[in-house]
Amino acid sequence: MLRYILFIVFCFPLVVMGQDNWNQEGDLEDSQVIIEKNRKIDLPRINRDFKKVPEIKNNQSAIDVEFNSRQFVPNLNSLAPRIRVLTIQDEKLEKLYANQVKIGGGNYGASYFEGNFASKRSKDRSYGVNLFHQSFANGPIDGRNSGSGYQRVNPYGKMIFSKAVVNAEAFYERHNNYLYGYDTALYSEVDRDTLQRTFHTLGARISLEDQNENSQYHYNADMDIYQLFTNINNSEFSFDYNIENSFEINKEWTAYFNSDGYLSSLKFDVLDSARNRNLLRFKPGVKFSMENLKIGLGFNFVHENDTLVGMNKLHVYPDLNITYTPFEKLSVFGGLKGDVRANRYRDFLMENPYLDNTVEVNNTLMPFQMYGGIAGSVSNYIGYEFGFSIASVRHNFGYEAIYKESQGEIRFRTKYFNQNNTEANVYASLSTNINKLRINLRGDYFYYDVGDTQLMPFRPNFRLKFNSEYWVVNKLKIGLNAHLQGSMNNANTFVQENANYSFNIGESIPPIYDLGIKLGYQLSDRSLIFLHANNLIANKYEYYLGYPNRGFQILAGFTYSF
Repeated sequence: MLRYILFIVFCFPLVVMGQDNWNQEGDLEDSQVIIEKNRKIDLPRINRDFKKVPEIKNNQSAIDVEFNSRQFVPNLNSLAPRIRVLTIQDEKLEKLYANQVKIGGGNYGASYFEGNFASKRSKDRSYGVNLFHQSFANGPIDGRNSGSGYQRVNPYGKMIFSKAVVNAEAFYERHNNYLYGYDTALYSEVDRDTLQRTFHTLGARISLEDQNENSQYHYNADMDIYQLFTNINNSEFSFDYNIENSFEINKEWTAYFNSDGYLSSLKFDVLDSARNRNLLRFKPGVKFSMENLKIGLGFNFVHENDTLVGMNKLHVYPDLNITYTPFEKLSVFGGLKGDVRANRYRDFLMENPYLDNTVEVNNTLMPFQMYGGIAGSVSNYIGYEFGFSIASVRHNFGYEAIYKESQGEIRFRTKYFNQNNTEANVYASLSTNINKLRINLRGDYFYYDVGDTQLMPFRPNFRLKFNSEYWVVNKLKIGLNAHLQGSMNNANTFVQENANYSFNIGESIPPIYDLGIKLGYQLSDRSLIFLHANNLIANKYEYYLGYPNRGFQILAGFTYSF
């Protein structure tokens, strides 16, 4: 600080002198300032005494220390939190009434029973049994001589696994009818036991259904077996199978290989010999599918040993089908295929129970069939379908009436047409489901060309079926059904001069029309009373010559679920 003061003192006179000559002009003189720093600070010397840190001696005495550890288990009081999680309560399932019985009775000595008994709701299994009985003690001709009955017992079960479903069932059926096609004016007393025709069927079925949606390979397989017995010692045994296999190549292409067929044995007591009837069908092919187009192309290989004389045993037919969906609720379909129609003795009996003791049983060949149509819906309440098919058929068959003069009744045999003939069908169907109203209507037109001088016997040229159901109020349901069928050609082997009968065999079978009504009133959620009335027109029409149907029929009863 001292040096700054000296510097100011020394320079201040010069500044003052400079201010005196401020307005004078002149030259600056050279000057030199020298500052010397010669100050020195000297401190006196001080002597310091440094000592060593004293050593700390260890205590050599030993002290024993004991440690005791105890396990501490805290006891917490039970917590009762006040926080509640808001959850949506699961909707309760409606109580399932798996068992139901239906009992009724009516005129003609009618009795009716239907029972369905099943297991409760389960995710992986179900089982039960169905029982059915319907019989008429009397019929349209000679009371008890034209009665009929049908019974069925059908236990079943299902097991559901993660990737497959197994179904199994057994059944027993009994059909009972009488050959009442005799002239009551000529035969006032007949032996009822000789007219009875009863056949029993005992069978079983097992199937395996694929449920693995993530796999590229899918399959379905089922096997059926049945044994038919009759009271005239005719019998039929059959083992049937059906296997479907498909493999998804990619999103568009799928390959498939399907197969089905049967091995059977047919025996007529009069012939006293069994006849083996076999059919094996193999159907390989591919399917192509995209957004609105599906195409299937394959072949149908059929080997069978049951065609009439002069036919090959191995048949190869095309199998083509196309479905195009231009709009969401409209589909157009068509195809071309060939096949063998398998005919069975059991099927014949179910269609016409008034057969003779022996009949011809042969398959029908269909080398060519073309079909097509459209199907769709209007909104979500009305569905429709129109279609047609035209086929070339060989060994097509109808029924032919024969007169057994010794017994005095009419029986039927199968009548085959061995030449190629044309068969056509045009149909239209309509269905509605609007609130409480349901309607189903279907009409079919049939055409058979079996030769210039022959007609297809006992086959109608058109058929119209109508079924409806409407809930008038919450507890009252009414249903209406109608059946209309065109006339049928009559084929028979009667010799009018030598036979005693009064049947009008020269005319065709007239048209058939039937009208029925169904009423149901719901007493509670578990009980219902019903009233069914059939053939309201009371027309004893004939489907088969000499076998009129029952007239007005009524059936009343109740249904209960538990």
